Parts: sequence; C-alpha cells; structure tokens
Amino acid sequence: HGILAFCLLLSIRQIAFAQSQFTFSFRIDTSATYVTTDNLDNIYAVTERNELLKYNVGGKLLWNYSNKAFGKLGYVDATDPLRILLFYPALQQAVVLNNNLNEISRFNFSSDVSKQIALIATANPNGYWVYDQANRQLHRLGNQFNDENLSGNIYQQSGISTQPVYIRSTDAYVYLSYPQAGIIQLDRFGTYVQNIKIDSIRYFQVKENLLLFLKGSAWHRMNISSFEVAKTELDKNIVQASEGNTILVALTRQHIDVYTNTKDEK
Repeated sequence: HGILAFCLLLSIRQIAFAQSQFTFSFRIDTSATYVTTDNLDNIYAVTERNELLKYNVGGKLLWNYSNKAFGKLGYVDATDPLRILLFYPALQQAVVLNNNLNEISRFNFSSDVSKQIALIATANPNGYWVYDQANRQLHRLGNQFNDENLSGNIYQQSGISTQPVYIRSTDAYVYLSYPQAGIIQLDRFGTYVQNIKIDSIRYFQVKENLLLFLKGSAWHRMNISSFEVAKTELDKNIVQASEGNTILVALTRQHIDVYTNTKDEK
C-alpha cells in the first residue's frame, strides 16, 4: 500500500470551513470501500477484501486486521481509539480491537432469535448502542455487551416507517440516519428528540453541536441547534469522507486523499 504525496498540483486545492482551513496534503494509494478517523487523526480504511488498515496522520501504514470467517465487514467505529468497534451484520458478529488492531473481545448477537441487530456504535464513556431491526428498538449495552437500557419503539416515536442505515453517538445523544427521511436525534435513554430533515444521507459524524456529512460533492458542517450550514465543494469523485481532529480524509473509488488543517500555522 504505497503512499503518493503530491507536491505539485495544477492548482492549489484548498477546503475552507468556517473558522478552519484544510489544504490538500497527500494521497494514500489504496482502494477502499469505507474510511473513518479517530480523534488522534489516525485513519482507518476498509478494503474490498474486508481488511481493516490503520494509518497514522502522516499516511504510514501501522496495522491491519482481517477475519475472513466473519464475512463482509459492515461497520467500523473509531470514536474511542483504544476500543475500535467492528460489526459483521450477516453473522451478527461484533469485534473490539485495541489501538494495535489486536482483538480485545468478541460478541455474537445471533443467539437471541427475537432480535436482529442491524447497527452498532460505541457509547461513551463505556459500552455500546445497538439497533434491533426486528423490534425497532435501541439497546444501550455495557462494556461486556450486557443490556443496560432499552428504548421504546423508534417508529412509534418518530413516525418514520423505514429502517435506519447508520448510527453514531455522543455522550448525550444517539443519531440514526434514514436516507429518505433525515437523521433523527435521541437522548441517552433512547427517547426521540427531533428529526433533522436532510435526505439522501447515509454516513455522518457528530462533533459537539455539529453534524458533519457529505452530500453530493460538498462537505457540510451543520449546527444542530440553529441548522446553519457551512459547506465546501470537494472533488466530484469523492464518495465518502471523515473529519478527524486536524485532518479531513476523502475517499474516491481509487484512493484516499488527506487534507490538513492549516488554521494554526504561522
């Protein structure tokens, strides 16, 4: 997995956000299906062979993980860089890795036939949120995947009849995306708060009071309280992106572009 840094470009490629500026830094010459970042600016990429690759902020490949017995890797949550969460939906298998991508624990949800776990996310300070598609409920799980809290029926609370496709959480809230209806916000008990009506969104991030997402070819940063949006046009070939602490990672079908925050440079 070579890294190709571009020093000379036909034009300067910059991304300007409100109160921040990102400048094209380098390219990771790896084909991936999904990318995400953690708050230490490590980069995680899932390849077509369901291998998870971890790069540092400079683009150096550090570690890799794969388990072919689990099938397609559907989800990676690097919210906690010391507790990387992987989910293989077909086999209902969760895997937790440490910062070196060594396994810490595993849990299989298929033993309970009354549930169908479709989505899972890291919950801080410890534990997980899972969405049970069969019963349309959120479960808050402890660090050992034990049940701690159960929400009411999400459909009855929100009125949205379709199933969510992605989940993220913060200390105070849980968010579920419904591409045809929006992103719904629930509190730490799984109680419905509001529907943020943005259609056609699958992947997103939440940082403090900002909702971050790619729509079309533009990276959006929406204030969840005021709904004010700052958006920046990216390369039209970008299919998914993730914002770290000081970087933005943008995925195309052939490679990964890394942009660096330059707002603090002298």
